[in-house]
Amino acid sequence: MVQDAASPFFTTPHFDGHPSILLRASMVGDLTLQELIEVVQDAWLARASPTRAAAWLGGQRRT
Repeated sequence: MVQDAASPFFTTPHFDGHPSILLRASMVGDLTLQELIEVVQDAWLARASPTRAAAWLGGQRRT
């Protein structure tokens, strides 16, 4: 995702070793609201404690 030059997501050497990616503001409009929601939720779940993640996932509506 980050290595694709056409992707709105990128990183810089400054953030090497940090569990984050950046989003090109000029390309936010290229994402659907659902895509943006999924990216933010997945990022949060990757950093949340297992207990918090399980509690949050348990409260989500199934689609």
